[in-house]
Parts: sequence; structure tokens; C-alpha cells
Amino acid sequence: NMSTIKIIKVNATKSTNDKVKMLIKSKKINTGQIICAKYQYKGKGQSSKRWYSSYDKNLLCSLYYEFHDLDPRSSYLVNYAVSLAVLKTVKKFITNKTYIKWPNDILSENKKISGILIENTITLKKINNCVIGVGLNVNQTVFNKLPCATSLKKLLGKEINVDQVLNELINNYSFYFRKINDDEYLTCKYLENLYGLNKCKFQLENRILNGKIISVLNNGKIRVNLDTLGINDYSSSEIKIIT
Repeated sequence: NMSTIKIIKVNATKSTNDKVKMLIKSKKINTGQIICAKYQYKGKGQSSKRWYSSYDKNLLCSLYYEFHDLDPRSSYLVNYAVSLAVLKTVKKFITNKTYIKWPNDILSENKKISGILIENTITLKKINNCVIGVGLNVNQTVFNKLPCATSLKKLLGKEINVDQVLNELINNYSFYFRKINDDEYLTCKYLENLYGLNKCKFQLENRILNGKIISVLNNGKIRVNLDTLGINDYSSSEIKIIT
């Protein structure tokens, strides 16, 4: 039950995901505990990119969660549930157009407002535990070197209490995790909130191509229709969506 989620606050850490993994190793964390930091000096984004965040401005948290009875082939459902939970959290505070950018960024007004990094440990054919890291830009308004970033405050014009955002996120985790085995529901909701269903730009190798997303596949790939190449399936290491 997520209502018993325990929030562990830390001032600064290398990255909240690394902190959770350290605590798992030393058996000092239980399922349903969430580490929340004011600052991370080596924040991690997707594919070993850095996640930059000003001190005490944004939500930086990692949840340790054990999904019992979840087939390892269904790990994509964890991504869908988490992406939808973060999306719903952002939408609680702003009315701006907000989408999921495949595989798992959240965009508001076509700029990145949140990044998600899920790290699963799979043993003996079952998903043993998940470390679910979320960076959500709340009150930061200046993003050096990040022209494509935005925040709740930037869009709303006023400060928002970070703890309020965290509580909202926890409620939304609870909502979507209860549906973790409902493949049809999660896939459908994730797909309908995707950026690029009508049309978008893709980067394939060194080329920029126009096209649109057709669907997401449960092997983690995306099916897209590119204007010049037609319909194909790609993994996130092969194709990028450009906003």
C-alpha cells in the first residue's frame, strides 16, 4: 500500500538512484521508501547523461519498489505506470499542453519538465526490485546550457511547494501501480499521451526525418511511420524524437 510510503529526506547526494542502490546493498531500505534530495552533484539522466538541477528548487526523488508477481517481460509496464504518474502530477499544477516524450521524458509546451530513470534488477526470471528516479523541475527558472528545459514555476509564474508535488506524485504512483497488471489500460493511456502521434521530427543516425508515431511495443521499441522510409520499429538507442 502506497499510503504507507516513507519519505527519507537527504540534503545532498551523488544521485538519488545511486543512494537507493547503496541502501539496498546494505539492506537499509524497504520497498515503498522514497529518497528525496535537495541537491545531487552527479544527477543521472537517460543513457548516462547528466541531470542538472539547482539546489533546493526541484523534486529529485527515487522510489524503491518491489513489484511482486510481475513478469520480467512486463518491465515496460513499470515505465508506462511511472510516466503516467509523473504526467498526472505535472497536470495537477498546470494547464499547459503536456505530453510523454518516448521513452520517458515529460514535456510541457514542448520543453522538458521532467526526466525519469528506472533501473530494474532482474533475478531468477522475476523483476526483483525497481529503483524509480524522477527529476521534476518545480521552481528553477534559469537553465544554463539547457535551452529546452522548463519548470512548473516558469509556466505558472509562481512558486510551488516541492513537498506538495512529491505528495501528488506518491498518490499517482499509488493509482497507477494498482493497475500494474492491466496491460491494455496502461498501454492505451501511455500511447494516447505520447508526443508525436500526429507528426514530429525524428533523428535517425545523422538524419533528421519527418514522420509520426504509430504505437509503442512491449519489447520497448516504437513503431513509427517516417515520410521517406515508411513503417519500421526502432529502439531508443536507434531513434530519437526531436521537439
